[in-house]
Amino acid sequence: MKILFLHNGYESLGIEYLSASLKAAGFETALVIDPCLFDEAGFWRSTILAGFLSFREQALRLTEKHRPDIVAFSVFTDTFPWAISMAREIKKRTGAKIVFGGIHASSTPETVLAEDCVDFVCLGEGDLALPALAKVIASGGSLPAGIWGKKDGEILKGPPAAPPADINSLPFPDKNLFAGAYPCFSEGYLASSSRGCPHSCTYCCNSVYRELYAASKTPPLRRRSPENMLAELVETLSKRNPHFIHFTDEVFNSDYAWLNTFLPLYRKKIGLPFSCYVFPDHHLAEAAPALAAAGCMKVQLGVQRFDEARRRTLLGRRAANADIGAAINALRSEGVYVTCDNILDLPDESEEELSALASFYAENTPDHNEIFFLRIYPNTPLATARPGKHNVPGGLMRPAGYSQLPRRRQAAYFSLLTLLPRLPRSLRRFLAHRPGLFSLPVGDIFLRVAARVLSRSSGDFHTGRFLRLYPHFIVAKLRREG
Repeated sequence: MKILFLHNGYESLGIEYLSASLKAAGFETALVIDPCLFDEAGFWRSTILAGFLSFREQALRLTEKHRPDIVAFSVFTDTFPWAISMAREIKKRTGAKIVFGGIHASSTPETVLAEDCVDFVCLGEGDLALPALAKVIASGGSLPAGIWGKKDGEILKGPPAAPPADINSLPFPDKNLFAGAYPCFSEGYLASSSRGCPHSCTYCCNSVYRELYAASKTPPLRRRSPENMLAELVETLSKRNPHFIHFTDEVFNSDYAWLNTFLPLYRKKIGLPFSCYVFPDHHLAEAAPALAAAGCMKVQLGVQRFDEARRRTLLGRRAANADIGAAINALRSEGVYVTCDNILDLPDESEEELSALASFYAENTPDHNEIFFLRIYPNTPLATARPGKHNVPGGLMRPAGYSQLPRRRQAAYFSLLTLLPRLPRSLRRFLAHRPGLFSLPVGDIFLRVAARVLSRSSGDFHTGRFLRLYPHFIVAKLRREG
């Protein structure tokens, strides 16, 4: 039996773990990528370029060629319309069983199963559930834990599932799945030392998983031992030659005792530059020298907004501006590239707060500001707290203009915050209070690309993958049609 993963965009560590578990259970796996060039949900978007560089039909033909028994999708709310469109066509062409997993399927399983082309939904982590489902499809039996299906229009629910309690027991991710089929994924290495998150941000998918696993009393954060994480990386270096490691942990610095053990061992046994996501707590600035000494080249941390009280009450983030500023300055002084995440279009957003945020960055300047517009996702606390105000066809939960600030003014702050790290120090303080000077006649996508490329560091994983993925598939497209 062959299970094929059809995925859009970038490498997925979650899919690599699922492939490893399926192979350990005796199944064959394969991968087909639809890169969705210039059609990335909520980010790199250009309708004209996306249409010209579409790989949809090629991905469908490759899927047919594999003759899969099961086609699996891991989807976000943003990618759900793409996945359903592909699944309908695959069902017609191959008759394969269609399984949907990922956060959107886990958040709204009934909605997903209502689609005629979807046969099963995997709720939560699928390391145990997906191999069990493949065995049921192959040999018969009742639905395993964590799987929902349907019969004659009626939803059938497998028993509630608990995720693997000991993630040290899982097989190492199947790194040949992506890099073997698409060499553009071979330069860097995605890894994760944990699952879950100790924080309770109201807009984040981890709140959904926490509720899903409440009955099983699963800890919100499960961590691999330093030895287990290092064993994976040592094994990798014996087979591959990645230039850097990117840790995808929700919060790499969630356990400083673990970090203090891991970092010296990593420096001694691995020594590759790495990047990670961190939470700006009051210990992060102190940890900056140890992170840098171990090879950390880049961190990404969430600021999201300036007002501390509103950050806590609306977004569920308990972070102090003083700690954020200290972390930015300490990390940069150690030579670590710092990216800060920020959210615009919040329901209680004000120009005064955005101006204060710009002034804060004029004094505590990261290397890069990543700017997002608010999305409210199904069954997150932010969605359930504001009923009736987030219904948009296709799954995206909030229309533009959610805040009271005019969109044109938001666009000016988008440009100001994006460009502020590139301004000379002498101009930052002066221009931080003059967003009107940043009403630029260019789209978000061009500003995002220019800002990243112009300030790229060797540890900037996200720009690096953009610069590899796009040329790889564009050249493939031109060769095929030339």
